[in-house]
Amino acid sequence: MPPPENVVSFHRTATAPVVKPPVTPLQAIRDWFEKQDGEVRREIAGMAVLLLFECRGPSEIGSQEWCEYLRRWLNQAGLSNHAVIGRALTFRTCFEYFAESRFTESGWTLSEKTALKILEEAKLDPNSEAARLAPTAHEMLDALPARKSRWIEVRKSWRELAGARLTPRALRVWSTSHMQRGRRDSGREL
Repeated sequence: MPPPENVVSFHRTATAPVVKPPVTPLQAIRDWFEKQDGEVRREIAGMAVLLLFECRGPSEIGSQEWCEYLRRWLNQAGLSNHAVIGRALTFRTCFEYFAESRFTESGWTLSEKTALKILEEAKLDPNSEAARLAPTAHEMLDALPARKSRWIEVRKSWRELAGARLTPRALRVWSTSHMQRGRRDSGREL
């Protein structure tokens, strides 16, 4: 043992940083989803119920239950790498298909023309299906500028996420790093 005068006292002043595992593609989608406006989240969740779950989710239109159903699908624990990547690609494809009309000027123009046509038909026949839809069409026209503005922001944030985390290359890099981390972790258990 060294003499006491040669011993330097050591005081730990900080804790070692905790290294968090990389965020999965599904966690990245979920985090992006949670940052969206409540109305946008309900629209996205409605798309998921229709396209991803083939209408097997909650039946109430625009319900908060749709959001919870999508969250559970994005949060499911214990998925293999391939299942995570498959879900991420499925969500990306379905979302981009659904949101395309909200991401383009022509999509908004078509929505506006459709609503105006419904209102015109409602004036001609007050007992028609168009007359029943007229209040919704009117509300849609009133909300169109605000919705368009929100969806422009959604498009920007989606493109950032998809371009950084959901490309084939990014998914391969995540999968490879996740498998390597799994091997290192299992080696420590031995």
